[in-house]
Amino acid sequence: MIIIQLAGGLGNQMFQYALYLQLKNLGKDVKIDDKTGFANDLQRTPALAPFGISYETATAKEMECMLDASLRLRDRIRRKLRGRNKKAYFEADKRYKPEILSWDDIYLEGYWQTEKYFNGVSEEVRKAFDMEKLLSYVREQNDKKTGVLFEEYLAQITSEESVSVHIRGGDYLLPENQKLFGGICTAEYYRKAMEQMKKEHPHARFYLFTNDKQWAGQQNAQETLVDLGGQSDYQEFVLMSKCRHHILANSSFSWWASYLNNNPCKTVYAPDKWLNGWDCTDFYREDMQKIAAAKESGAMI
Repeated sequence: MIIIQLAGGLGNQMFQYALYLQLKNLGKDVKIDDKTGFANDLQRTPALAPFGISYETATAKEMECMLDASLRLRDRIRRKLRGRNKKAYFEADKRYKPEILSWDDIYLEGYWQTEKYFNGVSEEVRKAFDMEKLLSYVREQNDKKTGVLFEEYLAQITSEESVSVHIRGGDYLLPENQKLFGGICTAEYYRKAMEQMKKEHPHARFYLFTNDKQWAGQQNAQETLVDLGGQSDYQEFVLMSKCRHHILANSSFSWWASYLNNNPCKTVYAPDKWLNGWDCTDFYREDMQKIAAAKESGAMI
């Protein structure tokens, strides 16, 4: 048996579920642990149900055996004397490891952020992340005011040469995260990406998706700040995916929104670095064009 830990935000969970589908397709007995990864993360919960997704979950007994977590006295004494016999692998780096697809009897903890882990079932993955089901879910959840705004944005986005621009603030801006994320998606990166997008698509209209409204408010009339007043991730995700083209943040959220966009002529720009200090070569898809941006003072991120 293989158990995959579900953890992180929506985009991360989508990568984990895509790996689950790939392993199922290979005939593996695979289940998901959707509890452990959120035990110490009060801001996140399992997030895939609005797609209509279900999966087989690992039982407490299966988790106990896989992680050598029995509370029986003899097992606790054995672990103290000999150490834990944990059958688990933690994703040590960000490169694709094909051998993972051949493993068995293991607990997998990581984000698996590359389409290479699910290339064999890409159509099944696209069907699983059913955007029409998600759209229906969003419409059911919207209150009257939010629903009107959402439909207005959706109508505009689907009638124009729309470009989603994802600007990730929040936890990315915390001092403890600057070593990993700092100096990548700078204001210069977004400027270059939007200038290049206008060259390729002269009628482009930019839709800013961000939790940093102050930065977005400084932009010019060619950009529209998407603001539904406390919108959910699902609302933003639907609207982003409906845009014709994309300028990504170094975020799995906008990675997936652009992936699920079914425009065959879409243009997708991404920062030429994804994370500081890591080789993230495998994050990039063939349809993603890299935009380089030097570090600057007053950088966005």
